[in-house]
Amino acid sequence: MNKHLVLLILISTLACRDNKEKLIDQPQLPGQVVLIFKNPQSHARYTFPSFYDQPVGNLASGNGYQIQTINDALIPTRYRFEVNSPSDTVTISTKRDLLEVKLTYKALDELTYYFRKGDTVIFNYEGTKPIAEIINRKENTEVTNFSLNQRDSIYQDDLPAMIIFNHSLLGFRLYSRGEDKTISAQEFEKKYRIKMGKVLNQELTEEIKRINSFKEQGLITDQHHNAMLSDLYWKLTNKVTELRYVPEEENFEYLRQILKDLERNHPVLAVRNDSLLVSGVYQSFIETKAKRLYPLPKLEMRGRGSASSIRDYATSYDSIQASKAFSPTERKLLQYKNLDKILSETGDFNIETRLKYLTKFKNDYQDNVLFNDFVKKYNVKFEIDDDVQLVDNSGKTGTLNEFISANKGKVIYVDYWASWCAPCIAEMPNSKKFQKEMNNDNIVYLYLSTDRTEEPWQKALKKLELEGSTNYRIMNADNSLQMDDLEIQFIPRYMIYDTNGRLVNKDAPRPSESELLKAQLMNALNTSSN
Repeated sequence: MNKHLVLLILISTLACRDNKEKLIDQPQLPGQVVLIFKNPQSHARYTFPSFYDQPVGNLASGNGYQIQTINDALIPTRYRFEVNSPSDTVTISTKRDLLEVKLTYKALDELTYYFRKGDTVIFNYEGTKPIAEIINRKENTEVTNFSLNQRDSIYQDDLPAMIIFNHSLLGFRLYSRGEDKTISAQEFEKKYRIKMGKVLNQELTEEIKRINSFKEQGLITDQHHNAMLSDLYWKLTNKVTELRYVPEEENFEYLRQILKDLERNHPVLAVRNDSLLVSGVYQSFIETKAKRLYPLPKLEMRGRGSASSIRDYATSYDSIQASKAFSPTERKLLQYKNLDKILSETGDFNIETRLKYLTKFKNDYQDNVLFNDFVKKYNVKFEIDDDVQLVDNSGKTGTLNEFISANKGKVIYVDYWASWCAPCIAEMPNSKKFQKEMNNDNIVYLYLSTDRTEEPWQKALKKLELEGSTNYRIMNADNSLQMDDLEIQFIPRYMIYDTNGRLVNKDAPRPSESELLKAQLMNALNTSSN
């Protein structure tokens, strides 16, 4: 009876809110945190007024994942909401008493929230600002929205100095658009970093005061207090570690002093233990430590618009597995992240390597839950296919070779993309425009999605109005020898097949490079028809 009475009171209370909305119509479940976003706004890109109105993008948020937390298996987990929808709900399962949640803000920044198991939280937006309110219990709004309030009241710029401090892109933009060119870019960057270091010192000092004042006023528990200070401590530790490699390192002793003061006043902060792995910034510390201990050669990225190189995650796996520098739990987490990269970078690690390290992980850690998660996430099949298997949006299946054979006599322009790929989506209007301008029935435009699941692909087709185009989703990108041979290290990727079905360009121009693309397509038509 008591449970039903509490529920009725809660529903009644919510019904009397100013917005007159019925926000909860079912009992709370203690093993979860429910986040309800009202008209959520995108922070995938943001224009910073203080940086000469230059937009800055964020790849993670561009993928549509605006929320990040650490799940109970200590794995970073991302969630998304539907931008500009009237309301969207994200449910996060957890057994932990206190859950750290990060929300993307202004492209490069993150707002940090701490919620208790069983909380239901409403995010209302004032413009683009997310204002959180916990509706199942009372908590001071200054505590709940601490990160946002810091940015509005203490921070001196659009971004925290912690981010601006060592962000080379923002520093370069300031220099390139500034009028004073009497000093070199290197000297400008040095002075800029020293200046921002002093701002960072002021921001951190005030932030620590506010966190401690919450505890003194009884607004937060010891656990909440330690979590907030720990987030700040390890964030600053990561930053101070970076400073070891800058020429003006001696100018930042005051930042080290903040760390020393925190360690003196709160000794528990500096003690490494596995319980800290519920924090994203502490996980970053562990990853940075691994990279510093085991500097590895990079794998070259090939192709137009490539990012030049990536870390050799297979060698990293082998090095860390033999390391004594990490606890067993830390090592397992690092290996999970190495394996995740190996499985996702199909253009850099062939099928044999991917299956080898997936099997190693299973044998090394005997964790069937994580192993099965990998199998599901990457649609792993332990048999290897020769051809690329395709499925269209009506469910009809086929292969890439069958499609090429069926279109002999025509040039085929292939667009490899995915629903989560912002650069891919940015090219779609150019693709439609290019096809209309070319108006050539002897050229076939084939869209091949690398989405591993159907739903986001189908949604993207509808949103981008591509349903009338020639669209397929690749079903076996992770176990096809043909995909290995194509060496698709990143997307978007474009390829051209001539009228005889021969692959004549496996790294073709983008639709936005219209003149160059037109020339290559016409060359493929004319050459193969002779």
